[in-house]
Amino acid sequence: MSTLYAATHYQRSLYDATGGQASGVNVGAAVRMRGPAAPGRVRAALDALTARHEALRTTLTRQGTSGGTGDVGPAHQIVGDHAPPDLREVSVADVAEDQREPACAALLQEELRRPFVLADSPLARAVLVTLADDDRVFAVIAHHAIMDGWSAGVIRDELPHLYEHGASATLPPPALHLADYAVWEAELADDPATQRHWHAALADARPRLTFPHTVSDVGAVARTTPRPLPLDHGLTLGALHPLMAAERASVTAVLLAALAASLSDHATNERITFGVMRSNRQQRDVRGTVGFLAGHVPVTVDLSGDPSCATLVGRTADAYDRAISRPAPAGVLREALPDVGHGPLFDVSLNYSHGQQADTVVTGAGVAFSPFDLAHEEPTDHPWWDGASLLDFQVGSDPAGRLSGVLVADANMLGDPEAAGFAERFAAALRRFADRPGDRIGDLGTAPELAR
Repeated sequence: MSTLYAATHYQRSLYDATGGQASGVNVGAAVRMRGPAAPGRVRAALDALTARHEALRTTLTRQGTSGGTGDVGPAHQIVGDHAPPDLREVSVADVAEDQREPACAALLQEELRRPFVLADSPLARAVLVTLADDDRVFAVIAHHAIMDGWSAGVIRDELPHLYEHGASATLPPPALHLADYAVWEAELADDPATQRHWHAALADARPRLTFPHTVSDVGAVARTTPRPLPLDHGLTLGALHPLMAAERASVTAVLLAALAASLSDHATNERITFGVMRSNRQQRDVRGTVGFLAGHVPVTVDLSGDPSCATLVGRTADAYDRAISRPAPAGVLREALPDVGHGPLFDVSLNYSHGQQADTVVTGAGVAFSPFDLAHEEPTDHPWWDGASLLDFQVGSDPAGRLSGVLVADANMLGDPEAAGFAERFAAALRRFADRPGDRIGDLGTAPELAR
């Protein structure tokens, strides 16, 4: 049996952007399995994953949503019965031993780039790559409409137990599914108090910056290759801790303040509104949910009065705390943000995550499981949807506090030299915030490392 449910805002946005056709906005979760891994057990684990998580058997449709059979009404979710995604088995064991891991990585990149048709089609698939008899990589690839980055961690965490125990696994069932989240989101979006709050909070927002071209010129996202942020010169969370402690600020607030300072000469006034990505997994009962629950929270950074770096961090921390205190439905944000038109909700977005240690190993049924890196290129061309932005800064820290990240820019708006400039200025500003928090923002533009 299949059941029809309301779609989330981001699902509708993704569906409408493509008309339900091919889309390559995909997410993956991959696990390396060292030891005598049995493909039959992998299939049983995939079957158990699918049984546990409705998102992995969810499709999108417009068929019959108004009582008929035509393509009418908004997109809806269909949660199907227990049918696991296809599992493709591939071997790279015949490749030279030192080339097997790169060959596996390249194969998975191809899988990540391969689009899904959104209308009435499966939105997840799985791959098992054999590098050697005792070395395999298992990956679940899904469209972003049904999975986010947090979900990938849920899959990686559950796989060893499900591989060992299959259908008899004793993991507690998820307390919430994607369809439940869609109901909650719709109720929140219809709440008059929520609407009033965000219309008032965003009345003077400035989500637009000055770029060589206007947003109206852009009809599709044409992503550049993710450009590494030059954060690998000794900058760690430890270097930012004194500033964080003094201003009672989170890592995200410090990153956001430095980002605003680096973009100040592109601001249309002294206030810049950013979209800050949140996992929306703060409540314990949703931490085990597979689905696209993440979303942007608008945070306005006030650059007025030429504040010092430390003062700007304090201001930003207050603004961030206020913003995250109230959920922000994306549909409400689109109505409340001025001058958005048909373009992205935000020109610039920030996504900070504290990553899993790469060498974390869990053992089950004689097999050692560890994360396998699935960092990949964004689709080269994709219509606008509400999760896209012109400049997407993705920053992470490892358990040792080392910072790293990438900038994904829109190639229709910015060429590689411009994107490189934004990446370098952000990294230099963050270093200045750590080393000289008393410097004023107006002085940053004259610093040699920040000069254009």
